[in-house]
Amino acid sequence: MKRPRERIDLSVYVRGVSVFARNPTVIVLPLLAGVIGVLVEQISDVTGAGLLGSVTSFLLLLLQLFALGVSIIIADAGWRRGSASFDDAWQDARNKSRDILFASFGFTFVLSIAQYATQIVGAVGVVLMALAAYGLIYTIAAAAIGGIPGGAAINVSIERVRSAPLTAAILTAVSLVFFLYFGPSADALIFDASGIGSPIVAMLLGALVRAILTGYVAIVMAKVYADVSFTPPRW
Repeated sequence: MKRPRERIDLSVYVRGVSVFARNPTVIVLPLLAGVIGVLVEQISDVTGAGLLGSVTSFLLLLLQLFALGVSIIIADAGWRRGSASFDDAWQDARNKSRDILFASFGFTFVLSIAQYATQIVGAVGVVLMALAAYGLIYTIAAAAIGGIPGGAAINVSIERVRSAPLTAAILTAVSLVFFLYFGPSADALIFDASGIGSPIVAMLLGALVRAILTGYVAIVMAKVYADVSFTPPRW
């Protein structure tokens, strides 16, 4: 049977701005995760204990992905109801915490392997990382709002990508630009452009910028995942 033609809805990226404006709580958990990351880095600098080694980086990424999962739950409710209750979303996240953590662990593990490959094979490894992010793009959403057990979320993500490859490619590209370009450079840009004399203040403001980017990605990801997962769409 011939596969139905893929429908690409770019308006989601515009409409997501208004959903974000009505649901600013999507940044709460990503901001908390970002502040924890800043504190860990400061402790590492003071103690010289190397706390930002591979294990700590792995755990911080795990925390950030869990925070993304909570934001996706809030975003899903925001798309459906206009505005979402943070308390209700947090309770939902607690009920799904095991699945979100399992999905986050799988995502982090695969991405860590791809990142390690970049140290061995250089540019080829970067391509592998991009491909890994592409295949895993729906992993957290599948566990957070898709009702998928955490251990199966990666397989479901790959299936959704195969069913709508261009849609997934656009979402992956936007996410990578935000997380790998704008996010990491936020601290330096704020420090250089604002005249703030305190590096830690600039780092905390950078964490806020990254939380905003994460919240926006969560809003778009929730809608795109729903569109490619449910026929007809849920909302």
